Amino acid sequence: MSTLLSSLLHRAAHAAGTRRRRWLIGTGAGATVLVTVGVAAYALPVPFLDSLIAGQVTERVSAQISCAQVTVGGDRLLAQAVRGTLSEVRLTVPDVTLSGVQHASFTATLNDVSQPAAGQTHVGTMTASIAIGFANMPTVEGTTAPTYSRATDGGLMVDTVVPAEASENVKAKLFLKMRIAGDSAEAVPQQLEIFGRKVAAAKASALTGGVRKQNLPELPDGVTYRSITPRADGLHIVLAGVGTQALNTLPTQVGDQTVTYSAADGLLGISTAIKVEPIVDVPLTIRAEPQLDGDSLTLVPRLVRILGKDRPTDEFLSKIVLSRIDEKDLTRKLPPLPPGVRYRAVTVDPDGVHVTVGGTTVQPFSVLKQPEGGQPTTFGAEGGFLTASTKGSEQDTKIQLYAQPKITGNTLDISPQQIEMFGTRFPADRVLAQVKSSPTTYPLQELPPGLTYRDVEVTPSGLLIHLEGSDVTLAKGALGGGSC
Repeated sequence: MSTLLSSLLHRAAHAAGTRRRRWLIGTGAGATVLVTVGVAAYALPVPFLDSLIAGQVTERVSAQISCAQVTVGGDRLLAQAVRGTLSEVRLTVPDVTLSGVQHASFTATLNDVSQPAAGQTHVGTMTASIAIGFANMPTVEGTTAPTYSRATDGGLMVDTVVPAEASENVKAKLFLKMRIAGDSAEAVPQQLEIFGRKVAAAKASALTGGVRKQNLPELPDGVTYRSITPRADGLHIVLAGVGTQALNTLPTQVGDQTVTYSAADGLLGISTAIKVEPIVDVPLTIRAEPQLDGDSLTLVPRLVRILGKDRPTDEFLSKIVLSRIDEKDLTRKLPPLPPGVRYRAVTVDPDGVHVTVGGTTVQPFSVLKQPEGGQPTTFGAEGGFLTASTKGSEQDTKIQLYAQPKITGNTLDISPQQIEMFGTRFPADRVLAQVKSSPTTYPLQELPPGLTYRDVEVTPSGLLIHLEGSDVTLAKGALGGGSC
């Protein structure tokens, strides 16, 4: 029995020893497998683990940065997670309010990202951009919203309207060419001088208007206005012509005598009959030469035809006839003429008495009518043109602003360098010196230390603001800037 028991104990002990040796061998092999698998997972990408870690990182970063769509870049995410630093994180916030601008979008690439403390994200280096669509650019309440677009030179172009009240200090000078049209003077717009430059009137017709017309004083038949020229001292108006009065329209009464008229050899015949004792009603004709004396026409007797014969004025019968006529009855005043215009000559023939008129009259600019319903106008002359100078405007004006946007510190500046109106570009400083403008600078939100605004680019759809930084610590919501 003892031999049997000893044999059983030995076998049991042997079996136990064998199992212990196998367990130890098995344990060593399992450890080797685990170490090998761990090293492989650390050194090689494992899709299941990378996906799990990426999801956890995305969740953490999304909680840290409002409304962000997060993509974790780089490979071997387990190794990055063990180190506590992600090599690359890409962020997109597609619709966010930044610096008061709605519907902006934000994209960023962050490198060497870690979370040193709750509520903080540390970034080694980063680049980012803010896109603002033209339709979402800020506007001034109560004004017509401007239209933004990309100019051909890559800058910013803004179509807007300047209200009339913003143009109260604008000085404009219109150059007009004057001409005679019958009994009227016409002023035709040629150029508009505004903001230091001259623009063709046709391009600024909304401001210059059309042809201006003003009636001139009526002239005798045969006398016409020939030209009108603006000069420093006023309007120089040239008129000339020959006024004719038919013989049958001359006065039929000279003194107490009834008369008729005829003409021959440049002399006016005045026919009547006078009583000469003992002869009653002797027919006679006084043949007189018309002469001018200033604005008076005088008939100077040269011959007296009586008893069938032309007699000199110094003969006895001629003296008797002429003594019956008051000299003042042979003189009459002619219609007054404007200053500078005079009666130049007089002749007579069977068609009538012909008076030649000519000269240049100078009228002050005050005779010109002020435009109806417009700004008070000051008239003058320059280079042979009539000038009409005004200040202010009665209507809104469409303009285009051309700017090269820039960023200074935390301010976006879209101040224009040129302003176009009437098809002409003007230096912006000349225009803005006279026109009240809307704001052209906009504050941007403060950035964390280490992150700065770099520049701004004009794209076909809007403005793209670039940012860059290094050693940046982002607090929760730092890049959201508001609502999303």
